[in-house]
Amino acid sequence: MVFIPTEKGYNVKKVSEKKMIDQIKEFDNNFPDGVYAIPRSSNEPRVKVRALYDYCKNRGITPADISEDEMEHFLKR
Repeated sequence: MVFIPTEKGYNVKKVSEKKMIDQIKEFDNNFPDGVYAIPRSSNEPRVKVRALYDYCKNRGITPADISEDEMEHFLKR
């Protein structure tokens, strides 16, 4: 099923599993390197995602658990 937003809520459209898989594959094929990203504005810092991920994984925490001071280490301004 596919949910289509409307002004009054959602419409539900039945879609076969095969058709849904085909649509997902078509979408994925439009991003050959596997990157789905929204461009940041030039005044926003870059986040060192891999370093942040490794830091959190090694400590068994999530990014929401770290302090603002800790987060600064992962921002490139």
